[in-house]
Amino acid sequence: MKPQSFVLPLCRTGAIGLLLINFCVISRLQAQTSGLWTWVSGNNTANSPSVYSTGGTGAASNIPGARYGLSGEMGSSGNFWVFGGTDGRGNDFNDLWTYAASSGNWTWVSGKNTANGAGVYGTRGVAAAGNMPGARYAQSSWADQSGNIWIFGGCGYDGSGDVGYLNDLWMFNTGTSQWTWVSGNSSANSSGVYGTQGTAAAGNIPGGRFYQNGWMDASGNFWIFGGLGYDASDGGYLNDLWKFNPSTGLWTWISGSSSANQPGSYGMQGVAAISNMPSGRYAQGGAADPSGNFWVFGGRSNSGLMNDLWKYSVTKGEWTWVSGSSSANNAGVYGTLGVAASSNVPGARVVNIWTDALGNIWTFGGGGYGSTDATGVLNDLWEYSPSASQWTWVDGSNTVNSAGSYGTEGTATTSNQPPSRQVDAGWVDAAGNFWVMSGSSFAGSTYNDLWEFSPVEVLARQGLTLQGASEGNENILTWQTINEINTAGFVVERSSDGIGFSDIGNVAAIGTGNNNYSYTDADPPVQGNVFYRLKEEDRMGNVTWSSVMELTRTGYTHTSVFPNPAVSGITLQMDGSSLLNTPARLLNADGRAVSQQMITGQQQYFDLHRLAGGIYFLRLADGTTIKILKQ
Repeated sequence: MKPQSFVLPLCRTGAIGLLLINFCVISRLQAQTSGLWTWVSGNNTANSPSVYSTGGTGAASNIPGARYGLSGEMGSSGNFWVFGGTDGRGNDFNDLWTYAASSGNWTWVSGKNTANGAGVYGTRGVAAAGNMPGARYAQSSWADQSGNIWIFGGCGYDGSGDVGYLNDLWMFNTGTSQWTWVSGNSSANSSGVYGTQGTAAAGNIPGGRFYQNGWMDASGNFWIFGGLGYDASDGGYLNDLWKFNPSTGLWTWISGSSSANQPGSYGMQGVAAISNMPSGRYAQGGAADPSGNFWVFGGRSNSGLMNDLWKYSVTKGEWTWVSGSSSANNAGVYGTLGVAASSNVPGARVVNIWTDALGNIWTFGGGGYGSTDATGVLNDLWEYSPSASQWTWVDGSNTVNSAGSYGTEGTATTSNQPPSRQVDAGWVDAAGNFWVMSGSSFAGSTYNDLWEFSPVEVLARQGLTLQGASEGNENILTWQTINEINTAGFVVERSSDGIGFSDIGNVAAIGTGNNNYSYTDADPPVQGNVFYRLKEEDRMGNVTWSSVMELTRTGYTHTSVFPNPAVSGITLQMDGSSLLNTPARLLNADGRAVSQQMITGQQQYFDLHRLAGGIYFLRLADGTTIKILKQ
């Protein structure tokens, strides 16, 4: 049913309406960063078309076309999946692509190579080769624990070819390459059926919407929050929180209002309360942390662009206003690049967010406010530490509409920076690197470039990568420096909780150039988490700390690899069974995963013949990392 009293904007033209930009300011702040960007794939020019080649076959020439509002996820195999999006010129897509980081090739997996296709729904709950979601953008997506790809809602084409706000839920089985229409309606602009709050029911269903954010919890349930679309009887900016249980196929209305355009109920900053609630909004960022809490940042509300950060505790069922302002349209407070401060906060914006393995919140770019009251499109990178309750401006410009700098494809440098963009896709890989793809520029152009950000700490006047591995009863720390100048030495510090650190050793510095260092902790804890950081001291007495690195020890199984050096492959030999049925990842010298496989026996063979010669690291689930030389 279509609500009558509130007229929602036509979603087909709604995305660029996130910001009305009719000016151009180009700015790039060159400064030390806490990581390196790499332009990985795609074009460094705007509005490039797709190159589809043969469906199901990866090729170096394949590439999804320029677009925004696509969804992106990392699958269980380590490949990346992107679906749909729009080019902003009347063309919406339903093509599904996967990217293999090991080969650098894109594969067109499913969907049409033409625009604006209607959905083919088939029978609800039944997979079929002919099934296919309609073309759309601004949908939510997930990758489940079996590697299947799920999408929900968005703006696009229903089963009749009509355009509107969708509430259909689909699953793509990556093993059979078939879509299943799981839940929701095959027609656009459907109202929500809320039922009783907290109670799952067969009739429950969120209303059609786009630019909601979604995530998956540790139990495999899918969650969505907010968006622009239809409530129970009307429509507008939503703040409802829903959970879908794939096992039962049922939706539950968890929190928020069944009526749109609700103001926020902030309570006291930092204090959870059952009455707390973010305002209705869309195009906010959302992500789950390792503890199972859900985080929401920014978005566009009925009163304007927001920069408030919220945390939802599933166990308590309570929201906490964590950071940012309860009012709209605030400029950012950047402080000093790379330095956390309690006064720092990103400007109000529409944006994506991610979480890292330590539970820190990261956000990149978006449409909104930089350091002034001028709106535009951003390319700044921020990190929020929940333990310190502080934001850090990590990288990028503090002004809007930056042109960025691509550098050389495949090469990480400190000068690389993606151009400003909004409504891009983003995800985190197994190694903890952040990936950003596509999006829309300040001029309304669209991109199809793929970028990787490796969040390595860059110490004063030098680039430095701190890595660690458990080998037997020792922890081996390694780091690299780039353009080292006047460095006196490094102090290795260790902690059991990531907060209180003590010195455990010193390493003298070479002082100039690009160098490799290592330190062996010969007496780490037998099991549990252990944290490390480096204190860099220069010859003038200045001191800078690296970011914190965490290793987990669960006791150890003795492991060895032979032959090493290797020519075509290696065999992993283990004297125990604790690592059986766990994944092993092969990383290159930059820490990027190039392959992954499950350990099924106490002798496990790894095929290396397709890899170039050089240094690799075999990373096991217990934290053990073995250095391998491929000849």
